[in-house]
Amino acid sequence: ERHAPAVLLLDQVRALQASGVVDSVAIADQLNNFIPPSMWTPENTPLASLFADPDSPADAYTTLGYVTGAVPGMPLAMMTDSIRRQPAEVIQSMLTLANMSEGQAMFLIGGGEQKQCRAYGHKRVEGLARMEDLFRLFHLLWDTNGPVDHQGHHTTFKNAYLGSAKQHKPKLWGLGSGPKLLDLVTSHCEGLAVATPCVWATPQQAGEHIREIKVQLAAKGRDPDSFGFGIVSPLLVHEDAAVIERALDNPLTRWIAAVFGRIDPNDWAKDDLEAPVPLDWRYFLHLVPYNEKPEFIAEVLRKSTREHARKGFICGNAKEVAEQLQAYVDAGVNWVMPVDYLPILLPPEEGSAGLQR
Repeated sequence: ERHAPAVLLLDQVRALQASGVVDSVAIADQLNNFIPPSMWTPENTPLASLFADPDSPADAYTTLGYVTGAVPGMPLAMMTDSIRRQPAEVIQSMLTLANMSEGQAMFLIGGGEQKQCRAYGHKRVEGLARMEDLFRLFHLLWDTNGPVDHQGHHTTFKNAYLGSAKQHKPKLWGLGSGPKLLDLVTSHCEGLAVATPCVWATPQQAGEHIREIKVQLAAKGRDPDSFGFGIVSPLLVHEDAAVIERALDNPLTRWIAAVFGRIDPNDWAKDDLEAPVPLDWRYFLHLVPYNEKPEFIAEVLRKSTREHARKGFICGNAKEVAEQLQAYVDAGVNWVMPVDYLPILLPPEEGSAGLQR
């Protein structure tokens, strides 16, 4: 977050490393947040009095290099997409960060979000085809000792070479869901990360999906037990239940739950809830915060209830949240990435308390 001094990020990472319970730190490659500018107000978040907007994230690649140099030994993960950088440059960055971290670099690649694409000249519709190009080229360059040729959907390599320095192989994972994405990930990646409860609303759903994916892996001649599963989990964590109850009524919480709490809005029906957005609307295809009309925002907030917020986040004190996440681990998940949104709604000094939770 470029409004804040960069050293604050190093303080956070050092605190996480010193905790002894954090295995790695992820940096998200974002251009915009999920929040329309009209909602970034002191009434909704005290941070609005400090930061003029929530849309000033730092460049993720630069940040990873900065953290790697300043906090050696901390495994790092990059969450990015397949659209906004060309494969040769992405793969060069992957190899560089794997070398800097001595093999402790994971890259989670998704198919892209409209909010990162439309305003900047990128085409979200190309996401999965570009993902396939990137995955195939990554393996081709890694497995070949010399220049390569490749005709992809959007990228052509002719006598292309990124050198022989390949001391450490970056860990390549997929990020997201959907049949085509799963086909690509089970063909080319070491694992899959899924938003929870946004896609896997329950541990039972996670277990069923994991078993189905392992069948796909086996059918492709891959070892299902060598493939990993991770979850990225939006949380509201606090030891005071009243604080969480107030957060469930905050318009920012209601908005995020409405647009992201279920990636497929039809899934709200499984909880006997009406979808707050149109049933054919998907945040990654349609959400562009600076383009959203006031009447659309108002209608989404009108339909987004306290129960949507409660179901869109995993809520409770640290022990209660850990128990809920443990159920996903018991269902076959290998790692958990908790993302606590509650500090956004509280005074700035709650930030460090959020890390402790």
